[in-house]
Amino acid sequence: MSGDIATSASARRVNAAHVLEELRERSPQGVAMSSNELMDATGMSRPTVLAAAQHLVRLGWVRESSDRTEGRSAGRGRPARFFSFAAAAGHVLGIDIGAHSVRVALADLHGVPAREGRRPFDDPSIGAEQRIESVRELAVETVRAAGLEPGQVLAVGVGTSGTVDEAGVVRLRTGIPGFLGVDLRAELARDFGDHVYVENDCNLALVGERWRGCAGGSKDVVCLLAGERLGVGLCTGGTLVRGHRNGARDLGFLSLMGGYSDADAIAAKVRERGVLLVAELSARGRQPRAGAPGSELYALSDGDPRRVTARGVFEAARRGDPAMAGILDDGLAAAARALATLSMLMAPELAVISGAIAAAGDVLLPPLRRRLDDLAPNPPRLEASPLRESAVVTGAVRLALDAAQSHFLDRLVPAPAHRAG
Repeated sequence: MSGDIATSASARRVNAAHVLEELRERSPQGVAMSSNELMDATGMSRPTVLAAAQHLVRLGWVRESSDRTEGRSAGRGRPARFFSFAAAAGHVLGIDIGAHSVRVALADLHGVPAREGRRPFDDPSIGAEQRIESVRELAVETVRAAGLEPGQVLAVGVGTSGTVDEAGVVRLRTGIPGFLGVDLRAELARDFGDHVYVENDCNLALVGERWRGCAGGSKDVVCLLAGERLGVGLCTGGTLVRGHRNGARDLGFLSLMGGYSDADAIAAKVRERGVLLVAELSARGRQPRAGAPGSELYALSDGDPRRVTARGVFEAARRGDPAMAGILDDGLAAAARALATLSMLMAPELAVISGAIAAAGDVLLPPLRRRLDDLAPNPPRLEASPLRESAVVTGAVRLALDAAQSHFLDRLVPAPAHRAG
C-alpha cells in the first residue's frame, strides 16, 4: 500500500515538473497556455494535466485564468482553462564586481529585469572590506527598491576577476586590490543566505553572450574582456572550459610572447599611448594643425594628457586622426596574440569582444581581423558584444536563474511569499 502511495506521489511530481517545464519554455513574458495546448505538448490526459497544473498553482509557480485572450484554444469543444508560469513568483540577483564599479541586476524567473543599479568606486584602490560593503549596500538597496527583501531573492550570481574556486574564494590573478583570498560567497551570504554563487567574470561574460548576446547559436566560443586587463572565457561543444581549479582561462602565457602580459588590455594600452602622444604635443606649446597626427585626440582632451581616455582615442580614430592607427595597432597586439594562440588550440568558430570596450567595435574589429589573419591559419569570426558593459551582470543573472531552477523549481518547493507593492 505504502509503495503504491509513493509511486503515485512520484508520478504526480513528474507530471507537475513536465507541465512546469512546458509553461516556462513556451509561455515567455507570462503568455498563457490553454489546458488543451498543455495536453498536446505533454501527451497527458486532461485530468492529469489539470491535476498537475492545479498543484503548481497551489505551490505558487503557476497562475490560472479563464480569460481566452491569454491563450489560444486548440479548437476542441469544451472550454479551455489557461495557465501561465508565474515568473514574478521569485527573483534572482546578478552582481558584477569590478575594480572601478559594481553593477547589479534584479530579474524575475524569465530573466526580465525588475531593477538595476550601478555604483562607481571613486578610488579604485580601496580596500576589500570597503569595496564589499559598498557592493552589499547597492545589492540590498536595489532589491528593496523593487519592493522585496533580501531573503526573498532565490539565488545570487556574482562575477569578479581572477580565478575563483568552488567555494567562492578568489585565488589567483585578480585585478581588484585586496581580493585574493576573499570569500565572496560568505560575504554576500550575510544578506542573501546560502544560495550565492561566485564565478570568474570572463566566464560569466561568455554565459551572458550565449544567453542574450551574439553567441547564442555558437558552441565553440572565445569571449575576450579587454578593458583594463585581458581575460577570456572559453566554451567548447557548448560547455564552459574550466580546467583544474577553474584556471583554464589564465592568460599568463602572454609573458612568454615578447614580454606581453594580461595587463596589456586594449583600453588600458590605447589610453597609455594616447596620454604619451598628447603630452608630447602639449610640450611643443601649440595646438597641432587640423588633420595633423594627434590633432583630433588633442582637441578631444583639450590638450591635457590627464583627460585622455580610451573612449577619446576610439573617437579620434572615428574622426580620421592619422596617429590613431598606430596606437590601435599597438593596443591590439597582446589581445591578437592571445586570440590567435587560443584559436590554434581550441579552434573556436566565434571570438566575441565583450565588456564596455565592445562599444568601439567599429574601429577595433577591422585592425584586429587583419592581425589575426596574419597570426592564425584559421581565425574565428569576430563580433563585438551587443551587451557591452552589461555582459558580466547578464551572465550572473543567468547563473542565478540556473541555481534557482535547481534548488527551487526542479524540487517543486513552494514559491516564496511576496510582500505587496
